[in-house]
Amino acid sequence: MAVQIREPAVSNMFYPADPAELKKMLVSFLENAPLYPYRPEAVASPHAGYIYSGPTAGVSYKQFLNLDRNKHYKVLLIGPSHYVPFEGVSFGYYDYWITPLGEVKVDKAEIERFVAENPDLPLTLNTVPHLKEHSLEVQVPFLQMVLDSFSIIPVVYGQVHFSVVERVIEGIKGERDDVVVVISTDLSHYYPDSVAREIDANCNLAVENLDLRYLDRCEACGKIGLAAVIDYAVRKGWKGKVLDYKTSGDTSGDRSAVVGYASYIFYREEV
Repeated sequence: MAVQIREPAVSNMFYPADPAELKKMLVSFLENAPLYPYRPEAVASPHAGYIYSGPTAGVSYKQFLNLDRNKHYKVLLIGPSHYVPFEGVSFGYYDYWITPLGEVKVDKAEIERFVAENPDLPLTLNTVPHLKEHSLEVQVPFLQMVLDSFSIIPVVYGQVHFSVVERVIEGIKGERDDVVVVISTDLSHYYPDSVAREIDANCNLAVENLDLRYLDRCEACGKIGLAAVIDYAVRKGWKGKVLDYKTSGDTSGDRSAVVGYASYIFYREEV
């Protein structure tokens, strides 16, 4: 059977296609990001063009430096489908995922196990929703910078209740400390900066308080994934924290119609 490769769809648009230029940009984001004393069980990170959301994404990925550099990690990447409308959850059933920084192995065995064990869920191995999707793609170069050994489990969801996505988190992450969850989401879109901040405050409060009720007034495009990880965090006794919040106005200077970006972390409190 031919090796299935997922080629970049948004290099040279959302981030540089030149490896040296891309690496330089990522190094800058990570060096300028603060390191907090939290070991990530899960993070949320934005998925816009790097010139807009890269500084905030860098804060999420800087926390991966708190992980064991000698360990192999499985990263469960979860993001919304922007281009292909469908019901349920699509696994990126590739062998390898390519970025300008090289290839990343997809953990097909983990995907196969989960799909086989959950015949009641609306799951598909159809990769069409992944072909042009940027919400996961922009996360992978960051992972290549902060983890020495890892594979990915790419998940794109369409119209689906957050509980289905939560089942994916539960079935793959569970109690394992070698699995880290990445929720891909931007926040509100194209409001004046002051309005965006009022709306996005609800998303931030949902994370800080681990309270889904605040999401009723949150306009995150990845709200389903965010709801799934918040509910899972409650069940697991994790803490949620806002590490960074910006709007595109902070990076572009144009505050007339902005997009909100946040870095969230979910972690176990050390006993």
